[in-house]
Amino acid sequence: MRFKALSIFFIFFLSISAWGKEVDMPVIKIYYDNTSVNKEIKPDWGFSALVKYRGRNILFDTGGNAQVLAENMKKMGSDPKSIEFVVVSHEHWDHVGGLSAILRPGQKVYFLKSFPESLKDKVKASGAGLFEVAGFQEIIPGVYTTGELGGVLKEQSLILDTDKGLIIVTGCSHPGIVEIVRRSKELLKKEVYFVIGGFHLGALGAGQVEKIIAELKDLEVKKLAPCHCTGEKAISLFQKEFGNDFLKVGAGSILDTSKL
Repeated sequence: MRFKALSIFFIFFLSISAWGKEVDMPVIKIYYDNTSVNKEIKPDWGFSALVKYRGRNILFDTGGNAQVLAENMKKMGSDPKSIEFVVVSHEHWDHVGGLSAILRPGQKVYFLKSFPESLKDKVKASGAGLFEVAGFQEIIPGVYTTGELGGVLKEQSLILDTDKGLIIVTGCSHPGIVEIVRRSKELLKKEVYFVIGGFHLGALGAGQVEKIIAELKDLEVKKLAPCHCTGEKAISLFQKEFGNDFLKVGAGSILDTSKL
């Protein structure tokens, strides 16, 4: 009888503990974007975001200017020395320009295999470890790179495997935002919860953007936050179509994805 009572109590305790347990979800800080949501944070053309997940700090892209990146990080309470991993989406200046503010001995830096040797040499000279990416691979448990996507200009995106679904962080989406989302779903066999970053739609007409929005809805993307190279008109269309599931972001944004 006593054993039965203890067993019931133990099961009840486990249930209460699980019910009260916080979901482990990423926090995303945008250090660099061509718009700003905080007058203290300088806007500049480019993109850089910190992903804090499972106790690790991963910087995705570095913006276009090292000084701007360093100043914005400081104002947002971040120390470059805390960055453990650096993942660069592609080789364009507005994504690699801030590298000198970030690189430290002991860091792990993920470049595409197709990046120019001059960029790779910069990483090696800093004492950081260079990892050359070709295909899909795990960076840490729950965090992946798509590997090289696209044609002439290769690009990688970051995929976070979370309790709510996949979170995808993009740089410029040169391979196509729809293709990136579709490929991410195929790779991890999960639904996409949230997509954030540059979608590269600024040169497209309204009809073309609406077609892309429809395709993303068909892929069951729940929420998104387009920024950087997406284009103001395209961003307005996303806001109209996604409503409360659209997030307006820019340099200075801090997103606790457990609360989205």
